[in-house]
Amino acid sequence: MEFLYIDWMVIAAYIILVFYLAIRAGRQTKSANSVGRQRATEQYLANKSLTFTESICSIIATEVSALTFLGIPAFAFNKDFSFIQIYMGAIIGRLVIAKVFLPKVYDQGLTIYEVIAKDTGLPSGQRMIAIFYAFSKILSVGVRLFSGAILVSHFLGMHVYLGLALVTTVTFLYTLVGGLKAVVRTDIMQLGLFIFGGILAHYLIPQTSGQSWSELMGMAQAAGKTSFFSLDNPWPFIFGIFGGILFDMSTHGVDQDFAQRLTANRSLKHAQLAIFFSSFISISVGLLFLGVGALLWAHYQGASFPSNVANADHLFSYYIVNHFPAGIRGIMVAGVLAATMSTLDSTINALCATVYNDIFPNRSPEKMKFYSLMDTAIITLLLFIIAVVASTNDGLLMLGLKVQSWTGGALLGIFMAKVIFKRWFVFRLNTMNVIGAYAFGIGGVYLNTQILQWDWNLNVYWGCILSMIFLKIYASIKPMQKDPT
Repeated sequence: MEFLYIDWMVIAAYIILVFYLAIRAGRQTKSANSVGRQRATEQYLANKSLTFTESICSIIATEVSALTFLGIPAFAFNKDFSFIQIYMGAIIGRLVIAKVFLPKVYDQGLTIYEVIAKDTGLPSGQRMIAIFYAFSKILSVGVRLFSGAILVSHFLGMHVYLGLALVTTVTFLYTLVGGLKAVVRTDIMQLGLFIFGGILAHYLIPQTSGQSWSELMGMAQAAGKTSFFSLDNPWPFIFGIFGGILFDMSTHGVDQDFAQRLTANRSLKHAQLAIFFSSFISISVGLLFLGVGALLWAHYQGASFPSNVANADHLFSYYIVNHFPAGIRGIMVAGVLAATMSTLDSTINALCATVYNDIFPNRSPEKMKFYSLMDTAIITLLLFIIAVVASTNDGLLMLGLKVQSWTGGALLGIFMAKVIFKRWFVFRLNTMNVIGAYAFGIGGVYLNTQILQWDWNLNVYWGCILSMIFLKIYASIKPMQKDPT
């Protein structure tokens, strides 16, 4: 498909604006002479300067990613609107985060893993939690990175791996320049851009298909594509709601990626409001892109499915490149770039924070600038490698979410034991009990998926429960003894 200069101009203008915002944000939060902890606070917590608007927009921009732009339409194309159940459960989950979690962690440390290990934890325990978190985060976000490169490669007519390299390089550069403040400022713009792209899709798909929006959605509704609840079988809905509660608590409550957007806020109150009200915006965005999938499904009932499209994960990107007009096509590609980079930049920043603060806390403060460059480069490379591996898998949306559910329950269980219910879990956090908690947590996932064969949404429940059972047993056997580990 031949693309025009106007498409290039839109994409180029977007990238230039991203770097402008990053450089400006970096100048606002960084001082020339800061070193050590102060520089880390500037780089990873934006010097505690985030506003309510910056926090809530950054939360949404980070969570929706390119999987929302491409994977959620694919989900609706193949199935229905049942994915919205997770977002509905998130309302309760984020209320718990706001009321219970945040007062315990706000202004208590640079990372949430420092808070977990505070008072009754050893550096080795804090380090091990951060290592497990980094491993699972790189896996899950690598999948998201690949999904965003799909459209970029389609549009530019290049191999998907070159598209991956382009996205990761641009994100690496502006994240390094501005730190968390740059990430958040660019996220605001990126959020507006990919929501605008979703709205445009609702207008343009009917235009290009020759049928009205109501006709296409009517076809999808008649076929059950817009349903998310059935009286005949309510259990998937129930599992989705309950799964969404704890799943969201594990992703938005104890994931440094999201937690730093809250702990970097100017006030606890604004952080609480941001996380709670973000759930309603998430539902709206989810419905917007599920609607795109329903429109595409209805359109292809009267048209043959493209022979050069491997699966539904690639369908929306194919439709954009081949059916949307010049200029608008550039906006949509910029929207996918926005969705991809808004997830990638925050992940890089969060992982760098854990590497600096939790995994290698004893490095020279004077060399932090060098270490920041090195950490950012290595993490970006690892995400690129995982994205390449993910390119061989179908069903990207569910794969990305399931990866998070494999270890999210164990991390949540450790947090609950050491922060929320610490009076009942009196033990010193160290390497061995962290490994044990994760082993039991992953065992819970195996129990849920392989033995009970229940819905994957319950992975976090079983992982959290079994990890807490292990930690309670450990606390009973070795209560607060001096442990050299």
